[in-house]
Amino acid sequence: MQNAFNSFAAEIIPLIDGIIKDFYDRKIKNADRPFMKEIYADIASYCLRKGKRLRPILLLASYEGYKKGKKARNEMALPAAALEMMHSFLLIQDDIIDKSDTRRGEKAMHIITGRYAPLTYNKNIGADVAVIAADVLFSNALELTAAADICNRARRRFLSVFAETYEMTAWGQILDILNSKAKAISPEENIPLDISLMKTAYYTVCYPLLMGNVLATTGPISEKKAIEKFAIPLGLAFQIRDDILGVFGSEEETGKPSDSDINEGKYTLLIRNTIERLQGKKRDDFTQKFLSLKKSKTDAAGIRSAIVSSGGLDFTKEKQASLIDEALAAIGGLAMSQSSRKILEGLAVLLRL
Repeated sequence: MQNAFNSFAAEIIPLIDGIIKDFYDRKIKNADRPFMKEIYADIASYCLRKGKRLRPILLLASYEGYKKGKKARNEMALPAAALEMMHSFLLIQDDIIDKSDTRRGEKAMHIITGRYAPLTYNKNIGADVAVIAADVLFSNALELTAAADICNRARRRFLSVFAETYEMTAWGQILDILNSKAKAISPEENIPLDISLMKTAYYTVCYPLLMGNVLATTGPISEKKAIEKFAIPLGLAFQIRDDILGVFGSEEETGKPSDSDINEGKYTLLIRNTIERLQGKKRDDFTQKFLSLKKSKTDAAGIRSAIVSSGGLDFTKEKQASLIDEALAAIGGLAMSQSSRKILEGLAVLLRL
């Protein structure tokens, strides 16, 4: 049987990509200077790389699920496309922070803009230009949202959720930075859960669904609790899946080097669960190796082996499955159409490991 999420995504992804392409075609055509045309082209290419387009898909699934009467999909696709542009904005920042050379199987933006190195003595010019290009992208996302033909009340409500989304995500990113390549780990503090909530559960699932809801309805935001009951466990399951693939997945699956999460010392729920299950010298050895700034291929292999042998991997997989079950049980509490609930159910099924 065809998965409803995949069917809906097949309709939405070309729509979102078409909007972004058309937007940047106009930007390139109207740009005053050659360097602006060049960087607009870089931004467009970066945004249009193959990806899940999950956030705009969820916004539109939510909008169509809550909207009464005729659905104005094409107009609502503009703020939905803005979410994908904002995702690219965050990925550019993330790659600079992580010093990652690749994204979605291609060069990271700061590596692309490194082509300007011959112009100055600035050794960091690639990152400097990329971070400002990300600011341009942020402005473009707001411009695209402003162009949508939606009522002022819906636009105000949308922008309120929009602002809340990216502020919370920023705090999650700061917490992640403070706990990556850390000098010590405190398993008693569930920092990975807080990071996963702020950087993924709310950002990826909860807020896009809430944005669709506020665009579709004119009354009070009565669905927030029901959306959170579904979205938070599913968002956490999404992050756990990402954590596991970041350690055990291939570069083809993740779009980044297979050892990158280990080398960056990313303190995830997978790592926390492993440390909790190790005892004595094994725990000390694992923690020391994981916190080391320089890890060899052998070290990375040893970290993976300890995650498996400790039971950390199995426990984390079981937790991921239980979170998906929790999300599926909450779908019936959403006051959206049955077809949109089927789309959300399809996503939950796809996220199972």
